[in-house]
Amino acid sequence: MRVRAWIPDTPASRAAATALRDELSRFAALATSGLGLRAIGPLTVSEVADADWQTAWRSDFPVLRIGRIVVRPPWLRGEVGAGEVPVEIDPGQAFGTGLHPTTRLALQGLERWADEGRLAGATLLDVGTGSGILLIAALRLGAAHGLAVDVDPHAVAAATGNLARNGLADRATVVAGSLPHPRGGAPLVVANLIAALQVELAPQIAAAVAPGGRLLASGIFEERAAEVVDAFAARGLATVGRWSDGEWLALEMRHSA
Repeated sequence: MRVRAWIPDTPASRAAATALRDELSRFAALATSGLGLRAIGPLTVSEVADADWQTAWRSDFPVLRIGRIVVRPPWLRGEVGAGEVPVEIDPGQAFGTGLHPTTRLALQGLERWADEGRLAGATLLDVGTGSGILLIAALRLGAAHGLAVDVDPHAVAAATGNLARNGLADRATVVAGSLPHPRGGAPLVVANLIAALQVELAPQIAAAVAPGGRLLASGIFEERAAEVVDAFAARGLATVGRWSDGEWLALEMRHSA
């Protein structure tokens, strides 16, 4: 993992960087002293031209291929082969570029649904849509219409913009807020949320899945999977699939009603 920050070049920030470097050195010493902590690399400081900082982060977002799905930012163009599905994403200040394992797991789940014929002509609800990447991928893979909800206004703006960028604005609705949503149960629901939120929102998420419908839940640490499974099982959703990427896990559930 790498943490990068852009801060103003002032005497105070330079002093803070020096202090942080000293603290990290102490932490690195602890990490190698038999306490079982992970090693940490050095802090590097460099100057960035004032005109470049707003776009410097773009170098960290390449064109990604996840199964048949090709995720690319607007400033890059990659070849899209036969049978591949292009998804153009400008994350803005929202989560969801395909780089994080939880997003990749959810995209893999959507492709499975497409291969099984579940997405064709279906309506999908995306809970915590972020950049809108999952909703866009679902529409590209055959869903007829989508509804996305998110409590973060930056996410709502990013998802709305990305739907338009992909020519899908007329097939989706993005709503600021959370569950319950006013349109009743959806046959397909995707929720890429951390385990604590999955458990907390389990009653609302389960109620959003139509009888016989499916839920794709991602964003779950392996060690917390049992909590999520139990929370949804108590509300009539049985786990029918699970797949992982490192320490992250995705679950597919079917509404038993």
